[in-house]
Amino acid sequence: MELKQHLIPSGFYTVLSYYVSINKGITQQVLTDFPNIKAAVRINPILSHILNPYWISGFTAGDGGLSIGIRSITGQIYFRFHIAQHSRDMLLMNLLIDFFNCGKVHIRKNTNRCDFLIQDFNKIYNIIIPYFDKYSLNNIKQLDFADF
Repeated sequence: MELKQHLIPSGFYTVLSYYVSINKGITQQVLTDFPNIKAAVRINPILSHILNPYWISGFTAGDGGLSIGIRSITGQIYFRFHIAQHSRDMLLMNLLIDFFNCGKVHIRKNTNRCDFLIQDFNKIYNIIIPYFDKYSLNNIKQLDFADF
């Protein structure tokens, strides 16, 4: 994009080939408008078993969050840190457990999604809050963290 290649037909088709390769794939409308488009070859990256803390903060900024809620039945206040992913990323989710030395992975019923969760107040207070104080989220979620 820096070279403005996306503004010429071949560059546009390159960008479109990436689009049809991610997540849910090509929509019927795009397929109708561009019947000859081919998906880019997906590379399965090798995931390091040592996660970079800055990467985790960036990943959380995109796919995670911190929340406070009240359980409707008991009125109990709860705190939660979570990161959501496709279930094919279970290795990553388990690496997050190793990285933070706490948490669990919850697989959502009837979906292909899973969540890395920490809901223990002491773990959030002693591990998660100091972590994000040191490795900030650097996006709008940093304001949510400040409120949290």
